[in-house]
Amino acid sequence: MIEIDVSTLLPSSGAVPCNGYDAVSQAAYTSWDVNDEARFSVRVPENYLAGANFSLNIRESTSSATKKHKWQVTTLLLRPGAHQTDEQAESETFASECESSAVEDLLTARSFDITGASHAGRISDTAISAGDLLCLTMKRISASDNEDPDPIKVFDLWLSMSAAEATVSACAGRTGKIVDTVRDLFNESTGGFISDDFILRSINRCRQDLAQAGYWRREAWISAASGQNRIDLLMNLPDYQDLHQIHFSGQVHPMTALPGFEAYQELKTGSNTPGTPEYYVVQNDSVYVWPPPQTNLRSGYCIYYSYLPEDITCSSANPNPPIPKAHDMVFVYYVLKQAFLRDRHAPGADVKFNEYARLYEMEKQALLGEADPPRLSLRSYR
Repeated sequence: MIEIDVSTLLPSSGAVPCNGYDAVSQAAYTSWDVNDEARFSVRVPENYLAGANFSLNIRESTSSATKKHKWQVTTLLLRPGAHQTDEQAESETFASECESSAVEDLLTARSFDITGASHAGRISDTAISAGDLLCLTMKRISASDNEDPDPIKVFDLWLSMSAAEATVSACAGRTGKIVDTVRDLFNESTGGFISDDFILRSINRCRQDLAQAGYWRREAWISAASGQNRIDLLMNLPDYQDLHQIHFSGQVHPMTALPGFEAYQELKTGSNTPGTPEYYVVQNDSVYVWPPPQTNLRSGYCIYYSYLPEDITCSSANPNPPIPKAHDMVFVYYVLKQAFLRDRHAPGADVKFNEYARLYEMEKQALLGEADPPRLSLRSYR
């Protein structure tokens, strides 16, 4: 667990909390009335565990008993190199209503998440990464009822989040753990024979192999142009690997895949009068449909396809393979297979190569068995 103390509060656009000292303990606090607000910023640490949420922790007290108050926090994400300070940034707002103790002036701990409104470890669908800047605006807002009339005294304020496991490798995230595991099994603690670069290249070759097997799949809507038979796949889906199914807008059943381009040519030669597209064929990097659509539709074709995700890196930019963590050994086995193939003239290398090739295929099949089945959203936008 990582904890970041908040020691400085800056004024915001509204009323600001006052500073004070407890009359008995002499402990310092900030005093919050309804609508008081303040700002502070924190940098996401290098050992932040990608996908984990940030929580705001408060130690507070009030002179009232069993009364309610409510905190609101707006979290804004700034990424150095991606955002200018004068442009719109991703943000989310969170609220937490609290009820004070039955004992007056009792020091009470509060905690609630301030990231991940829709997905853990994200702000408005943008993944939080080490080095990002989280800019927070904290405000006391009106409770739903039984409002505490007294100021809330905040004695301590800090953020907490999960830390990534320590790795020997310089690589961040799960990539670092994969590199360390490869070295453990290859019995090489440093990059004597296999370097980090070799391991990373092999990890990304494994990523390509899994993509060619159709592991990563999703759907996308592509516009339909009146009278047009051809859809440019690379222009519309630059990361696609294979096309698995097409639905035309408003139709219950998917379009029928033709056995070859010759069958499409025969249909087109017979008649190419516009109508509701029923058949398709993939030729090179294009899809050809018959008949062509009658009208322009912004979301005409719902295409279910497999794709190649972005490169896995050693940096904080993308250090976690887009598979369940429990299956990370698929990358380890692939890298070891490649390492013993590279070292094939060494005694016993062929045995080790075959062993890790077998383990890789077993883990790969276990992973592919968890791939999601097609889930198409049949909706239409004209």
